[in-house]
Amino acid sequence: MQIRPYRPQQDYRAVLNAQCDLYKINFPRFVCTPAFLAEQAQRLRAAAKRPFENGIFVLEDGLDFAGFVWVAIRMDLQGTYGSVDQVYLQEAYRRRGLGKLLMDTAQAFVLKQGIKVARLYVTAENHDAVKLYEREGYTVTRLEMEKPLAE
Repeated sequence: MQIRPYRPQQDYRAVLNAQCDLYKINFPRFVCTPAFLAEQAQRLRAAAKRPFENGIFVLEDGLDFAGFVWVAIRMDLQGTYGSVDQVYLQEAYRRRGLGKLLMDTAQAFVLKQGIKVARLYVTAENHDAVKLYEREGYTVTRLEMEKPLAE
């Protein structure tokens, strides 16, 4: 197993193809459409052109794509922070400690940029990811709430 920087010509299709699975894990009613994939493709191409703001790292098992992590440098009213935007492992590689390796890589990228805070968003239903992030020291700092409205 090895983690290395994203190579657009080699990794683009694998990372793009992982998007549907990644979103289905977090949003069970999610429907992957051509429009969604086109939007993700545009985001991926734009991110690859800004390597100091976007760290995309691929986990390889020999020559096989096993997963990736995508971290971005962002700024808001609280300051600059690293945003761990996507962490993905193909099913055969889950629950083997490899998520920690991807998280370590994302956090190292953030620190290399001189930033001392990393954030992420995860759906409450993604129990495996929540457990991973808690083990990595992430804590809840905000809550997003919703209420279905009857007509």
